[in-house]
Amino acid sequence: MRRTTAVFLALMIWGMTGCSSPGNPDDPDSTFLSGDDGSLRIAALDYQVGDLNDPAELAKYTRADILIVQPDQFWGRSELEGRLAPLRAAKPELKIIAYFRSKAIRTSWEANPRESQTYIYDLYQAAKPYWSYTTAGDTLMDWPGAVIFDYTNPAARQAMLDVFVTYQRTSSNKFDGVFWDYFNDYLWIAPSVTGMEGDPDMDGDGVPHMDDQDERQAFKDAQYDWAHEMQAAMGPDFIQIANGARALTDSLFAAEFDGMFYELFPNVGFGSGETFKYALDPNRYNNLFTARTWPRRTNGGPWLILSHSKLVGSYRNEDGYWETIDTGNLLRAVALLTDATSIHYDLTGLPNTGVPAVELDLGCPLGETVITGDRFVRYFERGRVELVMGLGYYPIPFSYAIPENGTIVEKFGEITITP
Repeated sequence: MRRTTAVFLALMIWGMTGCSSPGNPDDPDSTFLSGDDGSLRIAALDYQVGDLNDPAELAKYTRADILIVQPDQFWGRSELEGRLAPLRAAKPELKIIAYFRSKAIRTSWEANPRESQTYIYDLYQAAKPYWSYTTAGDTLMDWPGAVIFDYTNPAARQAMLDVFVTYQRTSSNKFDGVFWDYFNDYLWIAPSVTGMEGDPDMDGDGVPHMDDQDERQAFKDAQYDWAHEMQAAMGPDFIQIANGARALTDSLFAAEFDGMFYELFPNVGFGSGETFKYALDPNRYNNLFTARTWPRRTNGGPWLILSHSKLVGSYRNEDGYWETIDTGNLLRAVALLTDATSIHYDLTGLPNTGVPAVELDLGCPLGETVITGDRFVRYFERGRVELVMGLGYYPIPFSYAIPENGTIVEKFGEITITP
């Protein structure tokens, strides 16, 4: 039996070509923008921003509608002052977001002489009194060289927040929001952390984190506190993006933020197996059509940022040639179907990432995504996106085609499109 589902999203994001819609149903003057052609918004992440005085580099960043960067590339040295000015001038509406660690600092930050990089040195000094330890008294790390500080302690959060707020207020390089890395239901330790004796014990009561219900509850409660304290310090218009699995599965927690970051999409947030099917299944509780209604919509949100920068393989195209699978293009197809979802193009030089090779000029969406069995179709002013779900997981989760003005401008896999 085939199912036909019209996925209706009452709060569509329309483009800068004349389509707009209330960003907040209670505020008719609140609007938010999509990509330059009205089809979708683009998010970018770059931890090593290039020369913003170089027109080619600048053009790369102005493709985005929201950009996530490391603030230590803009704060902490006198020669960094004014570095954001070319980008602000080139695209004033671009939202520039500062990466901020929610629970860890790097030991290497201590080695930075104060006169060469004050921001990360100040963060290190702020967190140092609140380091966490294991049940054996060893320094607690979640990644090699990344020390966990006890952010369940209000004094620790305040010390770190004071550093961030001071630089935001005193530097000429000001950010529009913060990207929290990261929030989860429990502490996760990377397998690459070796040689650490004992089990994580943030509160120091001798009970391992995974067995300590009070500690784990405090771990979760403090994440709410972090978000509230940042908002109180920076004001209601300051954007907050949550990385980590919690916001992808907990609607109440996601409501504290303006968006979520789907790392290694769709693996994080949708478990394992046919994860693309889960992400696009309107009957699953946290599918993208539903999840985009969770965050706030007052600061340009919701920003649902899809990301996957890993190699996933190659496939033989219809002409018999082998092509590398561009995960960015796969995610763009999903983003176009799910309306308000931003797409992530990683500019850090990792494999299979970067700005899209094929420009789209689809215009504004004409209606909702229609799902008939395994086929997803969305019409736009100058074309459509048509996707047929396959295995539902990498390397070839689905096939899709994007006709534009009567010509297929992008295609992946074997698909027969509807007339």
